[in-house]
Amino acid sequence: MRSSEKQMSLAERSKPQDGDIYSQLTSARSYLRKVDDFYARAAAEHNTTLEHYQVLLAVHCLSEHPLPLRILAEHLVRDRTATGQLCRRMEQLGLLTLTYESNSHRPQLLASLSERGAEVLQTITQAGLGKRDDYLRSLSPDKRSYLAEAVRFSWLEGLELGSDQSRQKKPANHR
Repeated sequence: MRSSEKQMSLAERSKPQDGDIYSQLTSARSYLRKVDDFYARAAAEHNTTLEHYQVLLAVHCLSEHPLPLRILAEHLVRDRTATGQLCRRMEQLGLLTLTYESNSHRPQLLASLSERGAEVLQTITQAGLGKRDDYLRSLSPDKRSYLAEAVRFSWLEGLELGSDQSRQKKPANHR
């Protein structure tokens, strides 16, 4: 088989048929849950939780400066009060540093990684990525390709094809 024929067949296979949409979405969701489980196990090995890891990751990625609690809550899709309580517990564990914005008429609670929080974030990330890589290496090349396509489809299909085409692929009973 020539290279162009092989690329054609891969491209053709990567376009899901209407009946295949559900299996790709299911595969992608299952894979993402597995990935979360890898990070949850890595977090547990370091005496923390997946929830703590997600907060550390968000604080690290969303700002180079202390992050306002309301932005963190929005990112985590959590209530501000619950997010504040979680952050206070994490401060007690030495994972976060909480401060108040001083130059405001309505001070905001700001979260930043403590030195220990940055170390825990790095350790859990490395362990989770290692577990993810081990899992992916355990799959056949065909299964890895299918999984990569399923994740790409579930997250990017509408952006790559345009919103009109992605809407056409929705099941008839879904509005």
